Amino acid sequence: MNKVTILLIAILLVTCKTSAIKNEDIVLELTKEEQLNKLYQERIKPLFSSYKDIQIPNEFRIDKNDNSINAGAADNYIEVSQGLVDYDKDYIKVYVLSHEIGHIVTLNQAKKFKFGLQIPSGIETNDYKKAEYLADLIAIHLMLTKEKTLGEELKQNLEVVQSLLGPEIFTHPSAVDRVELMNLYIEKSSKEDPNVAFKEIFEKVWNMD
Repeated sequence: MNKVTILLIAILLVTCKTSAIKNEDIVLELTKEEQLNKLYQERIKPLFSSYKDIQIPNEFRIDKNDNSINAGAADNYIEVSQGLVDYDKDYIKVYVLSHEIGHIVTLNQAKKFKFGLQIPSGIETNDYKKAEYLADLIAIHLMLTKEKTLGEELKQNLEVVQSLLGPEIFTHPSAVDRVELMNLYIEKSSKEDPNVAFKEIFEKVWNMD
């Protein structure tokens, strides 16, 4: 084998190795939007697998002008803020998106519990606020029972969650009250079957005055 042949083989090997590295980098280097979508498909949607007759949205729409931590769910898509896309904590992303899907499955869950087909409005706590409490409850229950690593991270950082939630308005309870309810679930579920605690607190919110 002459020197020219040896040199050509060496160049070919280096080229192949470089191409393999570049191809691997392409696979690994997901955009932040792709990372969020991957998290949603692989770790969030499976949390709701028991809701067989509910259509969980697949499509993402991103509000690039919203830098807050925010999201909303409709029947056929999830809208997320650019702020949520850019946020670096997966447990917050899972909580926020699970909360939004929680709104979609709330009445289905109430039907399973035989609580009725419409959230009743109390004198002090209207049906909008109850819906927020219930979506929080669904999210934390599913995270702590089915996505335990991120659920525990959420549990240990509820002060971060509280800092991201807004003040009390007509449609939303205060951040303090929402976190208080989540802490109630955490406490009760540590002492009894989490599914029993979930049902008890769901009923408590459903029947709030």
